[in-house]
Amino acid sequence: MIKLSEIDLGSALLSTFILIGFIATAFVFVRLTVIGINYIKINYLKEEGENEGKKKNKGTTKGF
Repeated sequence: MIKLSEIDLGSALLSTFILIGFIATAFVFVRLTVIGINYIKINYLKEEGENEGKKKNKGTTKGF
């Protein structure tokens, strides 16, 4: 027969691992968000830097 204390220990371990999983998932989402923000910043600044040196010609067309 299973003792009540063994059931509580298993339940506590399961709850602990579920909590660790939630914390790890939150950490992954925060990390991906930071990576995405940095990626957007780098690309936005690169586009601004390239456009500063170029003049905009309104009357020209490209192609045929």
